[in-house]
Amino acid sequence: MKRVTLEIVPRKQFRAYLERTQRWACLVVHRRGGKTFSCIQDLILRANTHQRPGPPLRYAYIAPTRDQAKDVAWNYLKEFCGAIPGVVINQSELTIVLPNRASIRLYSGDNYERMRGIYFDGVIIDECADIDPNAWASVIRPCLSDYQGWATFIGTPKGRNVFWRIHQAAVNDPDWFSMVLRASDSGIIPEAELADIRKSLSVDIFNQEYECDFSVGIPGAIYARHLEDALREGRIFDFPWDRSSQVHTSWDLGSPKNTRCIYWQFVGREIHVIDRDGNLDFTPAQRVAHMNAKGYPFGTHFFPHDAAAQEKSGLNFQQQMQQAGLEGIRIVPRCQEVWPGIGKAVELLPRMVFRRGQTVELIEALEAYRTRTTKTEGYNSSEPVHDWSSHDADAFRMLAEAMLNGMLKGHAEVIREYRPHHQRQNRASAGRYGR
Repeated sequence: MKRVTLEIVPRKQFRAYLERTQRWACLVVHRRGGKTFSCIQDLILRANTHQRPGPPLRYAYIAPTRDQAKDVAWNYLKEFCGAIPGVVINQSELTIVLPNRASIRLYSGDNYERMRGIYFDGVIIDECADIDPNAWASVIRPCLSDYQGWATFIGTPKGRNVFWRIHQAAVNDPDWFSMVLRASDSGIIPEAELADIRKSLSVDIFNQEYECDFSVGIPGAIYARHLEDALREGRIFDFPWDRSSQVHTSWDLGSPKNTRCIYWQFVGREIHVIDRDGNLDFTPAQRVAHMNAKGYPFGTHFFPHDAAAQEKSGLNFQQQMQQAGLEGIRIVPRCQEVWPGIGKAVELLPRMVFRRGQTVELIEALEAYRTRTTKTEGYNSSEPVHDWSSHDADAFRMLAEAMLNGMLKGHAEVIREYRPHHQRQNRASAGRYGR
């Protein structure tokens, strides 16, 4: 094979990153700071120089969507690799194959199952807060085990979410390379341009986007502030579920893996959210067996209206679950708008307590649930974004809609009177939600 000489000229701000020795890295970088540019350089450098026995090297750049991956990284990848003799560029697959057979491919986080079962020598995960956390836990991280591959998480703050927790872990762990690059320190954006940007943005947005301030909330966040309150007030912690109270469930239906079930119970004047099911590729019979194995004394199971829709089997989901032995199912009437249910959920949140270890994924989804402003028939309207977080958020909303429809009349409405019945200052937080 012909010898190829590559010259990588990194920005000085990223030289330490390219020369790192740690397996894991987290880069918190201001807008237009060059994080993708530098990470693509790193992928190319390692794909051309790393050596190990076995099959060809394989690397990935992962963005929340395929369009984002293509728009942000593909041109850099083609430009940097295009001059290498013998390189193969596959536009349709967004893949580069180098002369040493190493490949670099772009993937989308919203289709992360496509990565399941393959191996990676290294990955870049961009804007991981916009990607289902299960992508890392159940698919990407296992893909790095075969050859002890590395991972770099990059992004700009969007509130204290999954990316913030990764950043917090990286700062305090010598096994991680951690970097925070603020526009006021980097020197990448000229002072005059930065001053002009500052004039056109609110203080919060400027601090978030250019000064890497995690304290600014997620734009359009629906539940995040209320979960911050719950964390601050000690309502997210590990506790035993109450064996004297019935456990109810609320649901959102989709494919088996996208179906969500939230378990909760009334304890005094509180609602204890004690468990959550998701990403289970189960038949109805397997799902009911899984639920029964938990040992909860079930009360009512609140299904959305589409549980009554007939499926190819001739039975609807409600009937299939009943045949499998699940009793106490009630269908929540269809609501034409999501906002009454969301409003009720917001009203209920101050009296909710979350069992941390069993509801981490639910909390992460509720934190990420947000609106996006769209223009319809000449009018601007804010509608919740339908992405990975909306499955859990819809199941959570079913609890509120059941109450709105008077389906929980046995439990008095005490929202206005509610006060925590005991202090929680001594409840350990164990990091942010135990992750």
